[in-house]
Amino acid sequence: MNRITTVEELKALVSPMNVYEDYLRLSQRGRRRSALCPFHKEKTASFFVDTESGLFYCFGCHKGGDIIKFIEEIEKCSFEEAVSILARKAGVEFSRDKSPRATVEGKQRERIIQILSLSLKYYKDSLSNAGEKSLVKKYISERQISKEAVSELSLGYSGERGKLFSLLLKEGFRKDECASAGVLQEGRQGEYYEYFRERLVFPIFDLQGRTVGFGGRTLIGEEPKYLNTRETAVFRKRELLYGLNFTKEEIRKEDKVILVEGYMDFLSLFSRGVKNCAASLGTSLTPNQASLLKRYTNNVVLVYDFDTAGKSAMERALPILLAQGLDVKVALIPEGKDPDEAIKAIGAEEYRKRIENSLTFLEFIFYQYSKGNFFSLEEKLRFLEAVAGNIAEIKDPIKREAYLNELSDRTGVKKSLITEKIEKMGTIHSVEKELLNEEEFEIPEDEQLIIKALLSAKNDYLKKVLSMPKQILQSLKTSTLVMKLVEGVEISDERELKTLAFVNNSCHEINGIKNLEGAIYSLTKDFLDRRRQELTAKLKEAKKRGDNELADIIFRELSSMIANDVKNIQNMRLELKESKDD
Repeated sequence: MNRITTVEELKALVSPMNVYEDYLRLSQRGRRRSALCPFHKEKTASFFVDTESGLFYCFGCHKGGDIIKFIEEIEKCSFEEAVSILARKAGVEFSRDKSPRATVEGKQRERIIQILSLSLKYYKDSLSNAGEKSLVKKYISERQISKEAVSELSLGYSGERGKLFSLLLKEGFRKDECASAGVLQEGRQGEYYEYFRERLVFPIFDLQGRTVGFGGRTLIGEEPKYLNTRETAVFRKRELLYGLNFTKEEIRKEDKVILVEGYMDFLSLFSRGVKNCAASLGTSLTPNQASLLKRYTNNVVLVYDFDTAGKSAMERALPILLAQGLDVKVALIPEGKDPDEAIKAIGAEEYRKRIENSLTFLEFIFYQYSKGNFFSLEEKLRFLEAVAGNIAEIKDPIKREAYLNELSDRTGVKKSLITEKIEKMGTIHSVEKELLNEEEFEIPEDEQLIIKALLSAKNDYLKKVLSMPKQILQSLKTSTLVMKLVEGVEISDERELKTLAFVNNSCHEINGIKNLEGAIYSLTKDFLDRRRQELTAKLKEAKKRGDNELADIIFRELSSMIANDVKNIQNMRLELKESKDD
């Protein structure tokens, strides 16, 4: 593949008209071509492309520029992403001269993408070759996932362990590379095994259609029920939405997105022809995900489980979506049903009607509190408290004013008092956002799970963490905070309070006891590896200085440590193996 290093070279290689025609139906008008503008609604074409210069301009919305600008606008992506898309269309590799480190990182990401692409082919082939009576085919049939959805979304099957491992090695990929890609996992004695076993596999794609990760649903009752690829150089859960690469054009066309939580909720909608939807990978919605939706529409309909957990998830998602300037509604589905069960129970047509008759976020919260009938002052105050935080996120003054008027009418509370309350909430939220800057809190996922376990009400989670050696807990990046939580000391330090808030609001959740055990194992192994390296370095230094007495002490400590490590690691490995075989 040819390598191009400048944007000018790249633009000279492509025919702009061919690229425009990938997205538009163009009509010839002299030396110009016209089409209905893809950036605003219109009945008469006002979007023109000059065939000689390749520049575009819309006389309706006044957007214009070159082919790269067009890709930026149509794909809702950055300049760098647009250049990459254009390079792929031209069949060339675009790579500006970069620092050695950037070049190495770029090559590593490319290797990960190659590993994931090969893994996807393996998973798809495994599903295709599975017998009709296999667990995976039975599950697909029971869940009424259409053949079209299986094909379009490239669903797969992880099958028994070992085959993908062999295939990857045969293709020349190293074990550590495959672990970095998230398809293999390193065991406690340095061995490697496949991350997914007996699971229906959901490939996760970025907006350019590249495989960046996988989700998997167990077919044999293994914990956790749903498992995502761990975060990698190309997979960050908080920045992705499942299915969006397939549905973004339908979302743009409908000017509305139906947002669900999980893979199966998405699949149920997609299988029944509802294709302006996206899912938040089964985790709490993040600002990055809300920003992604904003690229394609201003209108979001939340369709979450209508149980206590689902309603809480909706209440957490509302301020995040409103802060992006999105108009948010909530669809009421049958009580106790998740979106997947609901569409099967009431049918696609009735489901669409409920989407059309969705409640505004204010109506939804009003519905939640005494179904709109306030019998006491306390209920009214709780309702105002719940709504105020959401309205505080609305930047548009006209929208905010409309909601304030409605809120005052519904509750009988003076608008001035509500406004005062909301202004206070807005100040609090601004401070919280400043405190929760993600760049400031680069806390490893495993450490976040340890903190969440210590904050959890589940005794089995607490016991697991409290059984960890103290020196390992003290080696963590968040060791001071962790030790305070272990010892029951009050948290008053501002930085530690910020850390708690960040972890509490992060998208990383403990997906069962085995997930927590995996995190503990990883942290333990990292600690032991670092300690062994430190002692080895000290031993070399002591020998170099001729300090035989110190060298002997360090050698005994190192030998003892290695012996204990082997014993501990073997025990942990057996526990993990037993839990995976159960």
